[in-house]
Amino acid sequence: MYCQIMINGVVQGIGFRPFVYNLAIRHKLVGFVLNRGDAGVEIQIKGSKGQILTFIDELQHLKPPLARYEKFDTNFDIASIDNAYLTKFQIAESTLTRGNEGSYIPPDLPICEKCINEMGFDQRRLNYPFTSCVDCGPRYSVISSLPYDRPRTVMEDFPLCSTCLGEYTNPTDRRFHAQTTCCWECGPQYRLLDNKGNIILSPEDFRRNVNIPSKLLNEGNIIAIKGIGGTHIACRTMLDDPILKIRDWKGARGEKPFAVISKNQRTTQQFAHCSLLEANYLNSYIRPILLLDKNDQYSLSEYISPNLHNIGVLFPYAGIHVTLFHSINDPALVMTSGNPSNMPILIRNSQIQKNLSTVADYFLLHDRTIYQRIDDSVLRLHLLDNQEYPLIIRRSRGYVPEPISLPWKHNAPVVMALGAEMHTVGAIGIGKRVFPTQHIGHLSTLENIEFLKLSMKHMRSLLGIEKIQGIGGDLHPQFSSTTLGKEWSEKAGVPFFQFQHHFAHLSALAIDAGVHPEETIICAALDGTGYGEDGTIWGGEILMGNYSNFERVAHLEVLSIPGGDLAIKQPHRAFLANLLSFMSSEEVTESIESLPWLKWITDSENYSLLLNSLSKQLKNHNISSHNLTSSCGRVLDILSVMLGVTKFRTYEGEPAIKLESFSKNKISNSELTLEIPYKKNSVGSIEIQTKELLQTVWYGMLEGKNKYLLAHAAERSLAKTIADVSILMAERHGIEKIGMSGGVCYNQAIFSEFYRNIVSAGKKYTPIYHKQIPCGDGCISIGQVPLIQEKLI
Repeated sequence: MYCQIMINGVVQGIGFRPFVYNLAIRHKLVGFVLNRGDAGVEIQIKGSKGQILTFIDELQHLKPPLARYEKFDTNFDIASIDNAYLTKFQIAESTLTRGNEGSYIPPDLPICEKCINEMGFDQRRLNYPFTSCVDCGPRYSVISSLPYDRPRTVMEDFPLCSTCLGEYTNPTDRRFHAQTTCCWECGPQYRLLDNKGNIILSPEDFRRNVNIPSKLLNEGNIIAIKGIGGTHIACRTMLDDPILKIRDWKGARGEKPFAVISKNQRTTQQFAHCSLLEANYLNSYIRPILLLDKNDQYSLSEYISPNLHNIGVLFPYAGIHVTLFHSINDPALVMTSGNPSNMPILIRNSQIQKNLSTVADYFLLHDRTIYQRIDDSVLRLHLLDNQEYPLIIRRSRGYVPEPISLPWKHNAPVVMALGAEMHTVGAIGIGKRVFPTQHIGHLSTLENIEFLKLSMKHMRSLLGIEKIQGIGGDLHPQFSSTTLGKEWSEKAGVPFFQFQHHFAHLSALAIDAGVHPEETIICAALDGTGYGEDGTIWGGEILMGNYSNFERVAHLEVLSIPGGDLAIKQPHRAFLANLLSFMSSEEVTESIESLPWLKWITDSENYSLLLNSLSKQLKNHNISSHNLTSSCGRVLDILSVMLGVTKFRTYEGEPAIKLESFSKNKISNSELTLEIPYKKNSVGSIEIQTKELLQTVWYGMLEGKNKYLLAHAAERSLAKTIADVSILMAERHGIEKIGMSGGVCYNQAIFSEFYRNIVSAGKKYTPIYHKQIPCGDGCISIGQVPLIQEKLI
């Protein structure tokens, strides 16, 4: 009896062929297994009916942990198999053949415990940083094309030595067909250089002295370390000077927090709360940076995450991380991306040395090519009713190139989406899935735009896509992604569609929640900036819609904030404009000077000039549409300045992020409720009166009320009112599902209060959350994909 089995899903790069081989041998079957050019697998076998059926059953139920079947087809009608495979079962040479349903390789995987243990005793791999096996090691960052075989990865540059080749061809070895396997004799090598380019440790010397980089770090040096998907800048966490030097070099980063790498849960608990659940996330195959709350024992430098209650922590995921912790004195190391702000992470040795020589004292570089740069992923856990909800802040290493399922019953057109301008991620929709690229970043530089182009090209190549049927982008006319999308659509001769920013947020939330195409949801899209359909800046929207129809049913009150982008970077401008909406210039000055933490504003050199300018513009209604905003982010910015939390914005979202940390200092068991009214506006939608909230907080401060309590109450009251209006809209239109999207989701207090109110409204409403897609602008391209497809269907 003969049988052909075609499997699509995650079946390459996870030791699947060795698994199939050993399963077939155990059941005494003959035939072959091979990788296909679409990342799928084909199996042809000969045996008795009982043997084959048992084989199929075990193939489905005993598959490797990372294997995922999305299509599993059996064909018993084949007459025979190739004579070359009639005597024994073999792993056949891969084919470039592709099917209609593309499979995909897994993401880069962290080093496994077996390989870590082997690094401690096996002479061939003692402390060898590139130790890997069939269960671990890089995938996406090293592959150049499919099918996934060593010659189609950067490991092609490192021919196997006879011993490694013996493991690679031994069916009983865990390195049987492990494409990245190697050792000290045949694999990539590290060398240590100083910032003048002098070799401190040759590859041979490094092998004998792997602890030298750790000793240099202990001495207070900064080391640029080339890793799996890019370069990190590392230094001690207990010394201020190297951290401040990195901050100064990063420039535009300001006080943006650095991530740290810690050996395990025990060492992490020396400075942060790390529960078993949090440790499980940190130890998962994603191996993300996870935001953890600082504990009372926190003694790391205050400059790692200034004025924040939390710190980003990751656990070792590469062999070089394992060697570093042999001799590190601190409980953690700063491990931040090796690139200037708003530039791609550096991957080429020459670029690394040229660009980082003014910040790094030493370079720890290897000679393996990084085919695709990829940053660490970032997660945060939110607590709601004693249950943790993981929210993805940055979806990159550990996730990419895994797809996300779309709700279509039939295959949809092949499309590309380019997202927004910040936290950019590209995405390709094919069949019933969307494939997001790795995190790209802010498209404010030519280098990041080029990074987006290359990432989209590589994803298209892996998916075998030759023709695109449509391209989509943001509604904002000045976004680089908009310009790029128009260029590509003209070149390809396909339509280019633009979608309002927050409609894409709703679409992404619907995808994440598995919402049916014909079902309508309510989405509170809350963030800093999104170009509105009316030309104003949106960001506090309550939307009703699905993948094809949207309506703005409610929003935060529109604020007049002269200065546009400058008012975002200098939020005290928005703060002053808000005060001038209900006070005279004289009253503004007098009241500010009565609050010591705001005296810096009136003491500034150009205060009078700025106040007069703002006053005139507001009185004359000389406000352009792009200075009118319903942004929730701007409301939080104003509160942050008002309460003395921040002065200037040195990184995106800083005022709101620090406001959350500030509000956690409130007096325990003390509560304050701030009522925020809402009413219908002239066009029939509901407007939440945030000016009244800001005015109440202001007068509360002037009356001497506790600032921390006011901050906590403002966040909670804002979230409750938005939830109340969302429920009202759902009830009015007969809608069941209600959720939130946008960067404001990452605020624990707002997220929890919003969903607590949805749950409290009863079983009539179902709260929906982001689970596998970022809440912020990293979701925009994903949300755009079904919107483009709907236009083409």
